[in-house]
Amino acid sequence: MKNINKAALATLISTALIANAYAVDNTTDEELDASDMTRAYSTFYVGASNNGDLKASGSLSYNLGNGMESMVSLEGTMDKEGKYSDSRMQYFHVFSIDSAVTPRVAVSLDIIDNSMATTAALGAISIFKTPIDSLTFFGRVGALTGEFSDESLAQFNITDNSLVGGMAAGYAVWKTGQDGTFLAAYPEFTYLSGDIESSTVKTTLMAATPLSSDHTRWGQVKLENTYGEMTSDSRQLDIDETKVWFNYKVYF
Repeated sequence: MKNINKAALATLISTALIANAYAVDNTTDEELDASDMTRAYSTFYVGASNNGDLKASGSLSYNLGNGMESMVSLEGTMDKEGKYSDSRMQYFHVFSIDSAVTPRVAVSLDIIDNSMATTAALGAISIFKTPIDSLTFFGRVGALTGEFSDESLAQFNITDNSLVGGMAAGYAVWKTGQDGTFLAAYPEFTYLSGDIESSTVKTTLMAATPLSSDHTRWGQVKLENTYGEMTSDSRQLDIDETKVWFNYKVYF
């Protein structure tokens, strides 16, 4: 697993460098909307948390025509000691729908690896327009399967590492000004079932604003709180973690 993690981080760095150098925007000609979670963009961002973690992510997008877009993204995180923390690989596919309320839906396949488990998740997200132009909602659901890590097996004294689960999330986004600055709030619920049962609620508050006149460079501040528990027949672990992330994001 460690070799796979190192390979994922190496691939992430390579992809980010290629995206930064190539800088091709293959999305549609619509005005860039950094608050829209159902759009596919070529991007690169770096972030740092209040406890010293570092995160980098790169994505490459393509306009398939007929209102469809696709995107491949890679993300990796290192802790303050420079050690691997977690990674994520995603394929994202957007479909346009002839609806004024729900003009787009997207499906995604995510591979996520961290100290607790490695999972593959199939999900869908939809945008929901409101009569108020500055206020938008999004809804997301997903099903996942995977394996608990060796660290989790030892910590909870179990032998079966298989898991299944699901997630659901709701997102509220409010644009506060003409420059595109927006605030977002969203809870994400995730449930994992197996010899270990895990249920967590991750609540995020985010503020983002453009740092350039063409709106291709953005600054973000994210407050994340993860609350929940992991239980097995022999142990229960309570989870309550809060982080603040400072991100710099570039759209190509």
